[in-house]
Amino acid sequence: MTVDRWIPFKSEGTAVRCRIFCFPHAGGSAATYRPLRRLMPPEIDLCPVQLPGRTGRLNDPPCSSMSALMEQLHRALQPLMTIPFGFFGHSVGSWMAYEAARQLRSSDGRTAVHLFVSSRNGPKRACGDPPPARLRSDDDLLAILRRFGGTPAAIMQRPELIAALLPALRADLALVDGYAVDPHDCFGCPITAFGGADDVSHAGTLQSWSEFTRGGFRTCIFPGGHFYFSTAAGALAREIVQDLHAFIGGHAAGIGSQT
Repeated sequence: MTVDRWIPFKSEGTAVRCRIFCFPHAGGSAATYRPLRRLMPPEIDLCPVQLPGRTGRLNDPPCSSMSALMEQLHRALQPLMTIPFGFFGHSVGSWMAYEAARQLRSSDGRTAVHLFVSSRNGPKRACGDPPPARLRSDDDLLAILRRFGGTPAAIMQRPELIAALLPALRADLALVDGYAVDPHDCFGCPITAFGGADDVSHAGTLQSWSEFTRGGFRTCIFPGGHFYFSTAAGALAREIVQDLHAFIGGHAAGIGSQT
């Protein structure tokens, strides 16, 4: 099924009250969110999105166009949008999550109930045609991986695994290079922006997301760097549950205590 290719980890049943579709960092896979998914209460189905060109989908060409990605997601996610839904994105995935919240609707027209963004500033405002995607060499991409961390040493030390990762990383970066939003774009979906206190790349620009919503907005900073949630998953889970309180019946006590 198409939905299984895009959403490899999901829950179904009467306990589920809300779904959050999660987009990974550049070159990342759905497995990134498995630890966070395990910390969620039964009422919240945290559904990592498996983008083309990575684990389990290496034969699918990675997508370097935001509009093309949204067209595919519109078809793939519809079966899971029968209950309240929202989006989460980390780093480059934040812009994918934002565009998904802006565009995607359930079959009966409902929109996202919440947008969670992490470790990235708000999207660029369009001023004419978007600039062409930057041409990045393999060495450029390797430097990015080393700069931000988050890639296991077992992968970084094996050239064949790096070679399999680079096409997806290059496509994800091209996707956001060519992405910009209308200067007046603003929606009613509440936004929560997360970041690591030691993330020098984007921690200071999270407030820029307040310009993209007419709904509620807040920021939440955790100890750590760009991949702060590797050590703060429990605290992050509690913050997500807090914002989804109205949709899950208030079952927030004890969430994230497994860390």
